[in-house]
Amino acid sequence: MDNIIIYPKNEKQKSLLKSLLEEMKVRFEIEKSDEDTLLGESEFISKIDKSIEQAESGKTRTLTKEQQKKFLGL
Repeated sequence: MDNIIIYPKNEKQKSLLKSLLEEMKVRFEIEKSDEDTLLGESEFISKIDKSIEQAESGKTRTLTKEQQKKFLGL
């Protein structure tokens, strides 16, 4: 069976979805998430713009192949 991932925007939506799933006797899990990892569109664009500015001003780092493999978990 396929899984469905739902991202409620607020506590009211979460509560309503939870009640609905319980009423339908659908098995579900609620996981805590770090809100800091979820960016809005404007925050995302701002971070990209900052990264571009840093690259254009030469504020970059070069990684060796070994460092790249370690960073990527290869």
